[in-house]
Amino acid sequence: MNSQPQFHSLDVQHVITLGILILLGCVIVWASRRMAPENRLWIGRVLAVLLFGYAVVTYIQKGLAHELSLDYALPLELCHWVLIACLLTLLHPNQTASEIAYFWGFAGTLQATLTPDISLGFPSWEYIEFFWSHGTILLAIVFIISRQGFRPRKGSPQRMLLTINVYAAVVGVIDWRFHWNYGYLCRKPMGSSLLDYLGPWPWYILSVEGIAFASFFLLHLPWKILDRQKPPRISRS
Repeated sequence: MNSQPQFHSLDVQHVITLGILILLGCVIVWASRRMAPENRLWIGRVLAVLLFGYAVVTYIQKGLAHELSLDYALPLELCHWVLIACLLTLLHPNQTASEIAYFWGFAGTLQATLTPDISLGFPSWEYIEFFWSHGTILLAIVFIISRQGFRPRKGSPQRMLLTINVYAAVVGVIDWRFHWNYGYLCRKPMGSSLLDYLGPWPWYILSVEGIAFASFFLLHLPWKILDRQKPPRISRS
């Protein structure tokens, strides 16, 4: 008999976990704004170690438990690609990787963190593993935003929508060929999620398309507002 507590979205332990992530995000913003650039790099290094450590520990744990399977262990989930983008830009700042982390991460990982596809609560390994990965990704995105220099380029929402459709097309073909369900492109998660309100397959995929573009537009909006509030440059003759 399993003695681990069942997980329910937005129960006490979930809300406490979200509160801890928000607090850590505030600390990262505060530290990033006050540290010298060379010291601020250490925050990114620590977050990169946490992300890479999660990947290593997860694969070792599943391997030792003989739980590795091609139908869910390959790095083909959207969150996997966000994690890779975060790692790349944390170690070597890159505009494209930063934009993928920012747009895909906030639009996808944030929703997954609010409605996790897990069955067991804390202190189960399933719970710790999920929030280790998704929570660290969100903290990495907060750091990417708070450090100097990041700003989405013009047309970023359209480019990010194009890249996510390329991802869906490639992974969708792989899912169809091998009867897998990476990206939830073939069926919805077993647990409750936002997809439950978006219609049956395949219509919920079209709904996600619209939500993704709206999310990308809203995520780009604050930067457009900031650009408009900048004082005009005075030309020197």
